[in-house]
Amino acid sequence: MQLDAATPGPAPEETPRPRRRWVVVLVALILWQAVGPLGGALWWVFDEGPLRQQPRDVLTEASPVGAVRVFGDHPGQDVGRAARETVDDLVAAGGLARDVVVVALPTGSGWVDPVQVEAVEAWAGGDVATVSVRYARTPSAVAYLMRPDLAEDSATALLQEVVDRVAGLPETRRPDVVVQGQSLGVAAGTAAVQRLATPGESAVSAQLWQGRPGTVDAPAADRCTVDRVNDDDPVARLDLRLLASPVVAARVLADLPGSASTTPGTRHSYRPVLPPRECLTLNASREFQGSVRG
Repeated sequence: MQLDAATPGPAPEETPRPRRRWVVVLVALILWQAVGPLGGALWWVFDEGPLRQQPRDVLTEASPVGAVRVFGDHPGQDVGRAARETVDDLVAAGGLARDVVVVALPTGSGWVDPVQVEAVEAWAGGDVATVSVRYARTPSAVAYLMRPDLAEDSATALLQEVVDRVAGLPETRRPDVVVQGQSLGVAAGTAAVQRLATPGESAVSAQLWQGRPGTVDAPAADRCTVDRVNDDDPVARLDLRLLASPVVAARVLADLPGSASTTPGTRHSYRPVLPPRECLTLNASREFQGSVRG
């Protein structure tokens, strides 16, 4: 099977985001800023209450090509403990015996793009394990504004735990570690790579980023880092500079609703991205089933 990351595929199956839900989120965040002491109650409304997100959890489903999938569903739990328990499950499932381990960093609701997961599994011929942890069930905007450190702390704990377990294996048996994130997962993931106790460039073989928010600096240019941002992605235009241009800000905010439910390769919906084959070290001579084209 030849997989080209530039070829349109089916749209990611994220929970639909109707316009009225975005209005509720924005109004709630304004109220939270005005009444800080009620922040805990407002967080509950989005994380456990009537407005919590319920996306498809692809990593709880069996892989059609025999890849390992592990999903730690631990919203509200200490991030270190959640990471340890999840990686324990990864080890028990034989994930560290695969050639590649993908650390998939989710959006605020815990969503991991099914199309991205399945594309990497097909590319690797099933010789891959994907692991992720859900730390909340909130929309990404809520997680980012109300508890900005939570996503980064969870991502760092999971990535560090995977890197430490891999480092404990004999050198000839260590899988390549690939870190991947979309949207808020990019913000959390790029921070996690920088915070690793072991320098990211030696512990992580490749980084795959899709839909980097405008508030997040671009990662350093590197042949093993894929940073995909659609030209018309409104999330990529969200930054403090919009405060100086209310008209542009209004256009960007108006374009947010539904931007993740469009045709892949447009707005905030992304085609799969794959690790550059020259960046993987374990079985560099193996014929992979896919290729990356920028």
